[in-house]
Amino acid sequence: MLETTVQSGTNIVTINAHGGITAADMQHMREVLDEVIREHDSVRMVAVRGDIDFADISPRALWLDLKSAGYIKKLERLAVVTDVDWEAKVSEWTTELLHVPTRRFHLDERTAALAWISQP
Repeated sequence: MLETTVQSGTNIVTINAHGGITAADMQHMREVLDEVIREHDSVRMVAVRGDIDFADISPRALWLDLKSAGYIKKLERLAVVTDVDWEAKVSEWTTELLHVPTRRFHLDERTAALAWISQP
């Protein structure tokens, strides 16, 4: 499941991924991101990776995820909250290759991630 929430009045979006992921989950995330970008022209994202069931991700959800790569152009800042080391490495690449300020936090550091993403 992807739970997508917006901090009211801001461009801060939290995407909490855990369990299986459906196309409806991905579509909802895209709709939320589109709305935030319309209102603020950019997005600050907190991506929280819980225990994902990779066997329970629909093919259409994967396709929508790939199509979501265009949102990177509108990313102002990205906090990756995970205890999975390979995802931490991906967050380093995001900073180096895409010039999006990105920082990795462990799951028990969600409060610190929100504080960092909220900084000017």
